[in-house]
Amino acid sequence: MQARVSTLFFIFLLAMILANANAQTMDCTGNLGHWLIREDFGSGIGHGPALPPGVTNMTYTPECTADGFYTIVNTTQGCSPGEWHTVKFDHTGNKNGYMMMINASNEPSTFYTRMVPSLCPNTTYEFSAYVINLLKSSITGPTVQQPDILFSIETTTGEVLDMLQTHPIPATAAPVWKKFSLTFKTPESVSSLVLKISNSAPGGPGNDLLLDDIEFITSAPKLTIPTIFSPNGDGVNDVWNITNLDAYTDCLLMVFDRAGAVVFKSIGYNRPWDGTRNGRPLDMGTYYYIIDRKNNLPRISGWVFLMR
Repeated sequence: MQARVSTLFFIFLLAMILANANAQTMDCTGNLGHWLIREDFGSGIGHGPALPPGVTNMTYTPECTADGFYTIVNTTQGCSPGEWHTVKFDHTGNKNGYMMMINASNEPSTFYTRMVPSLCPNTTYEFSAYVINLLKSSITGPTVQQPDILFSIETTTGEVLDMLQTHPIPATAAPVWKKFSLTFKTPESVSSLVLKISNSAPGGPGNDLLLDDIEFITSAPKLTIPTIFSPNGDGVNDVWNITNLDAYTDCLLMVFDRAGAVVFKSIGYNRPWDGTRNGRPLDMGTYYYIIDRKNNLPRISGWVFLMR
């Protein structure tokens, strides 16, 4: 019976390792909070509505786009089928999920602008977005342009804090979502920023793209998880101290023995594990853990060796 319990337990651990989820944010106290921006353009049937005033300087159309126009779609089917990829789903695979379809202007221009309010000073943030080059790789020629996008993080007075240039995004044989991201730190005096996404290449043949899942988040702190500790009272590594786990205030930490029995459980991380179970020292050996940071973050699992 014990062997069966152990087998089921290790299968459960493997499932935890394979679990996937989205990133989250912190507030100014260092605790996890919410996305500052998460633009997925919504979902629906047919073409979506135009973006709010001030978000783009391009012209909206409820049809397939010409140079200088954009639209909101859940599929590119029927649009330039000889030259463009047919994309049937948004970046997340939602068949009704909208994406921003952009047929770049003849001159380089800013096609997406968004104010990012309520920022924390001296804090690391991450911006990311997903892009597809709509042009098929079979379309070639000296005048064909590939999308070349500039992501810029600026203060409200126009000072550039950081930027990312994609350089020409290569055409592919099949549609490929490509993630672009940059990480930066806010100055002490900054409380609001402006996100700008610009087209750096001219329009004409090519330079057509899809944009989806624009996110602006606080970088979640990375954990440092020791694989060994020695609770022998010498004052060195007497506890299993997981660095930065205290930032995840609602986290669940569980430690198991080889039989799958829980030997330590903590909601939040007010104190590290000291190698005991109900106050009694445990035997030397390997123990297994699961960390659930909540906030839709992936669970973390692994092992730690308790040395006596």
